[in-house]
Amino acid sequence: MASSYYYKSEVTHSGLNKYRIVKAATRYELDQRVNAIKAQWDEQWSRELQKRAKESERVTKLKSCEDSLADANEMTHQAESVQRALDTILMNSLRPQSLDSNKLKDFSRYPVHKPQSPKLRVVPTMPQTTDAKYNPKLPFFTRISKRKKQKFVSNNNRLYERDIDAWEANKESIELTNNVIIKHQKSLIDQWEADNAEFLQNQTENNERIDTIFRNYKFGDVTSVEQYFTWVLEGMNYPFNYDRTVEIEYDEKSKRMLVELLFPKLEDIPVLKEVSYVKSRNELKEINYSESYMKRKYDNIIYQIVLQTLNLVFILGAENKLVDSVVINGKIETIDKATGKNIEPYILSICTMRNEFESINLYAVDPKTWFRSSKGVSAVSFANVTPVAPIIAMDRDDDRFIEGYGVADQLNDSVNLAAIDWQDFEHLIREIFEKEFNTNGGEVKITRASRDGGVDAIAFDPDPIRGGKIVIQAKRYTNVVGVSAVRDLYGTLMNEGATKGILVTTSNYGSDAYSFAQGKPIKLMNGAELLYLLERHGHKARIDIKEAKNILNSTV
Repeated sequence: MASSYYYKSEVTHSGLNKYRIVKAATRYELDQRVNAIKAQWDEQWSRELQKRAKESERVTKLKSCEDSLADANEMTHQAESVQRALDTILMNSLRPQSLDSNKLKDFSRYPVHKPQSPKLRVVPTMPQTTDAKYNPKLPFFTRISKRKKQKFVSNNNRLYERDIDAWEANKESIELTNNVIIKHQKSLIDQWEADNAEFLQNQTENNERIDTIFRNYKFGDVTSVEQYFTWVLEGMNYPFNYDRTVEIEYDEKSKRMLVELLFPKLEDIPVLKEVSYVKSRNELKEINYSESYMKRKYDNIIYQIVLQTLNLVFILGAENKLVDSVVINGKIETIDKATGKNIEPYILSICTMRNEFESINLYAVDPKTWFRSSKGVSAVSFANVTPVAPIIAMDRDDDRFIEGYGVADQLNDSVNLAAIDWQDFEHLIREIFEKEFNTNGGEVKITRASRDGGVDAIAFDPDPIRGGKIVIQAKRYTNVVGVSAVRDLYGTLMNEGATKGILVTTSNYGSDAYSFAQGKPIKLMNGAELLYLLERHGHKARIDIKEAKNILNSTV
């Protein structure tokens, strides 16, 4: 969702049977996050293996009654602590702290050790003519025979020469080998130094990027706000293993934050109630909470996380007056029974304004009751994984959206809306509907102009009853709008997957247009209704069809 993600990678763990797509703004950050997830999963797997080993040990190892009873009591105490922690997720996070940039930075050294100096081959000592090997004691008969003595000396000299030749050949071979080792070692060191320099450079750039994000976040920079709160929400800890993923979209104009959370599954929640010691079988027996109890507990955990997230965003967002409303769309990872594939359907959606949220007493509120009273959308029970439509699911990558400009402030009693420039009319419609929807955290985007002078605008209304995605089409007409325009709007509504369509004109509609719209999620707004809407937001204008026809005809 956040447009700052440019790199992604898949991470899997066969032991835990886990799969996750990791996204990051830089290659370095992606590697860091992938390594962190792998380390986290490896640690979880290690704990799981240790748990299995202990369970196996308890089965095979005979203990005294006292020791086994002590084990049971300890495990029961741990289980009770976990259950208390599950009940107080919200209470334990009511006073969130601002992020510390240094805790996000990487100050580690390059993890690969510098290559050690190699062990070179040693050249043997050079043979010397004075060595005992070449100066043996002369036998008696050799000493008394000049010829034998000369031959004896000559043989020793030849032995020395052969040894010298062999030594020099060996020396040359060793030196060649050592040169190869030294050259290879130099290449290893050069590569290590290059990799180390690249690591330090990436580390520095990443740390500087964090500083930039923290600096720009204070001024409401969209990308920085999205990244800051992504870090905050992904850093939340829970009393169970849960791979929390967060996507955030921030609109700086309306100060609305759209948060998409991946919630834990029912099977992620610890179910152990107590452990008892069965003396007759000399074994420990685990007793779990009932399925119905855990389903209620699961619902409570989800609602606590929703309130926890809202509280965190509103408190931290208040520091720089960044957030006035928050939309939370909650997803869950499950399997589509029809296809057997992994899916992530939405299971809840809620929009909350700051002033409404600040009136809640979080120390006494019942999370589920609050959610229902705040018009949150969800199934009766999350354990059933019933998909719901999100209140707002905006795609900021829609390249049809363009920047709007103000028109309403230029209006007065003398301006004839039916005669103004058609592009000004379209931007006026976007502007006035934006004021209409902004009262409850909505947003309106204008799209690129179409050839017929009628351009669609897209509204995102967070109201859980009348809201959703709304297609708006503006028609600055001086003639009656026929059924074809309404049919076109209905086709656009279907193609966009919108919940409603609004057609606005300066003129009026024919009976065939009203007949076609009847029973469909289409609102036909004529010129009189448009003037009323403008006046409700403090703007006055007029519509004179006859005058407009004369003006427009004279310009043709």
